Amino acid sequence: MTTTTDTTPESPTVYRRDGDVALIRLNRPDSLNAVTSELYAGIRDGLSRAEAEEARVVILEGAGRAFCAGADMEHHGETERTGKERRDYVWQAQDTCRAMQTHSQPIIAKVHGYAIGAGAELALSADFVLMADDAEIRFPEVGIGTFVGGGVTYTLAQRVGSARAKELVLSAATLAGDDAAEEGVVTAAHPESDLDSATTDLAEDLAGNAPIPMKFAKAQFARVGMATREDMLTAEAEALQACMTTDDWQEGVDAFTEDREPEFEGT
Repeated sequence: MTTTTDTTPESPTVYRRDGDVALIRLNRPDSLNAVTSELYAGIRDGLSRAEAEEARVVILEGAGRAFCAGADMEHHGETERTGKERRDYVWQAQDTCRAMQTHSQPIIAKVHGYAIGAGAELALSADFVLMADDAEIRFPEVGIGTFVGGGVTYTLAQRVGSARAKELVLSAATLAGDDAAEEGVVTAAHPESDLDSATTDLAEDLAGNAPIPMKFAKAQFARVGMATREDMLTAEAEALQACMTTDDWQEGVDAFTEDREPEFEGT
């Protein structure tokens, strides 16, 4: 069943539910989906709705010619913000990326055109980044007098190592999708004509897995680098024991025994 939010064409984001998959579309195509406080709020609202509706996978995509071209520089130049307004804007971005990184369901970012600055930060906050092979990803901040956000100092380093992450940020280098995939900055690159089908295939594959252990896995990976080895081992054991009490655990055992695909209910 597909459901759609009560949005208008002017809404900065659009939410749609298709079966087990929730889709959040950045909806400012005339500005290449440049971020605003309202757009960030729309992403967080979509994530909350996906969780409340128990969607199993979330896709984040951009309308029009790009995923997200970063900050809306024209909007920045319209008025001079107070210190509080600057602080609020910065934390809108940080809170949105945190919400993606800590969301209970896996998130796929589908990147075409551009993922620049804040757009790249959003993309790397997803669990999987599928990118058009001719799309571009870049962190231009130091070249325009500003700074990275959204956890890039760890999300990028986790993907490519500290040395390469530092090089990409300090040089403000541009990577095409195929190069970004080869380096591990993103999950995979595809011809743009194949991007929709590749994203759908991945979302369907993920949605077919048992949602409870997927939530445990996301939470566990989020602790890497912060928890001790003993903490990680203990958390794994506790998660495994919790899974063994679920109906889905029994379904997995039965499906294996009966040589069929399991049908998980999330219970």
